[in-house]
Amino acid sequence: MKGFWVSVFLAFSVLLLFGASVRAHEWTLLSPVADVQVEQFKIANRVPALSGKTVGLFWNGKPNGDVFLEEVASRLKATYEDLKVVKFWEVKPETRTAFGNTDEDLKFMSQNADLIIGSSAD
Repeated sequence: MKGFWVSVFLAFSVLLLFGASVRAHEWTLLSPVADVQVEQFKIANRVPALSGKTVGLFWNGKPNGDVFLEEVASRLKATYEDLKVVKFWEVKPETRTAFGNTDEDLKFMSQNADLIIGSSAD
């Protein structure tokens, strides 16, 4: 215990010798939780059957997203022989990234497919 008090005495002595003053610190407490406003929106209409429909595959360029979508395409084609699959990143390469898609890109996708399946795999 004696060693503790000696350490405290030495610490204050050093502060006083070098002109340092002990100041109170002011802290500001911030909440790490963001204020989120959730908007309600109408869910997309469901496609009643896939036979004879066109399914668009949308990949945002993240690693392995295209691998996942290739598997989805092969399974859908195996189940529905008359199903057409459009890979938007092949037809229109600028749709490969989710960020920066224009309204024109989204309009292109919606006009060329009855159903769009997207992937953001990693």
